[in-house]
Amino acid sequence: MMDNDNTTPPNEKTADAFEAIASTMVKFRNEMEQFDNMGTKVANRTRFILRTVFATLTISSIYLVFMIYQMANHMIVMTDHLESMYGRFGTMSQNMHGISELVDSMGNSISGIPVIAQSMMKMDEDVSAMTGSVTDINTSITTIDYDMVRINTDMYEMAGRLSNMNRAVNRISNDVNEMAAPMNSGPMSGFWPR
Repeated sequence: MMDNDNTTPPNEKTADAFEAIASTMVKFRNEMEQFDNMGTKVANRTRFILRTVFATLTISSIYLVFMIYQMANHMIVMTDHLESMYGRFGTMSQNMHGISELVDSMGNSISGIPVIAQSMMKMDEDVSAMTGSVTDINTSITTIDYDMVRINTDMYEMAGRLSNMNRAVNRISNDVNEMAAPMNSGPMSGFWPR
């Protein structure tokens, strides 16, 4: 005959097993809720950081395009002034040639007086030197004008590249919004971190 004192009734064993399973399930549920809360916080912070970064990039791109546009406008005005200055130096060079011819004529007219003739020849040499200097200045202005045209072309190319960068940033922003779409539904919806 079996001894019933050392054995546990089947109902008590079943109750203990259910209680152990229930306790385990409660712990598991609490841990899963903690993980869910942590995941929600991380997702909200990540979304906030990404939006801040893309907003900063967009504002920087717009500001750079505006600054380059302003600089290109100033370069165009500067080029116009340089062209005007170039024309005036050309007129000045022609006037210097006329003065040189007049001084030569005066020197020939008073060649009978040695001292005045020598002074006039010295003046002729000085005017010739001035004419050469004006010609050099005219050449330098032409070079500056060419460089300004190249700078203006480079500025327009830079503006085009920044426009391409702005479009690329917009595409990245759209991709991030598409990636964030699953996080915007369910318990992780909303804009600001919780």
